[in-house]
Amino acid sequence: MNILCFGDSNTWGLIPMVGARYDFYDRWTNIAGSLLSEDEDLNVDVNIIEEGLNGRTADEVDCDEPFLNGRSYMTACVLSHRPVDVLIVMLGTNDVKFRYKKSAGEIAESIRRLVRDMEALLSVTQMERVKVLLISPKRLDDRVLTDASFDEDAVKKSIELGPLLYKYADKEGWAFLDADVDEVTLGDDGLHLSADGHRNLGRLVYETVKGIH
Repeated sequence: MNILCFGDSNTWGLIPMVGARYDFYDRWTNIAGSLLSEDEDLNVDVNIIEEGLNGRTADEVDCDEPFLNGRSYMTACVLSHRPVDVLIVMLGTNDVKFRYKKSAGEIAESIRRLVRDMEALLSVTQMERVKVLLISPKRLDDRVLTDASFDEDAVKKSIELGPLLYKYADKEGWAFLDADVDEVTLGDDGLHLSADGHRNLGRLVYETVKGIH
């Protein structure tokens, strides 16, 4: 089972306040992969494909860092990793930055379009049917305001995002996971997942993927 995880720094595994990367088996992606591989009921070989990039957005045009646009990389990413059995997308944390000037509704719609196009591309380029898991990221907290890229409105938009993405996932027939739960915790920067956050998100992803496998 090939699982493509497409996201930002919280998929890459950035350590809060440090900037280095969590070790391979400390990232939620590979925690979920290990649990799936060890599940005797599933009895499948699992290949986790990590496609996390610090700062990535769904489709924002950033003249200083154009490579952060998830849409511009989407086609090459999807085609290079075929066949994909499960597509997991977790974006939105960077899209709320005040310089992009988007509402939570606009951000949710841009994520929906991106995921829908990724799914459509896979549906016509591989024999295998892809299953989609859309994850709404953990909300930001006020500690993030020490970062000049975020303001109070960004925190508010990050809170509003979950219900909007749930509505779209339900409409599109995708599995949905809301990472904005108590056990998924952030580090001291109010932005990036703590080690416990990765462990608990990995477990939740495992349970969700097992349910749709």
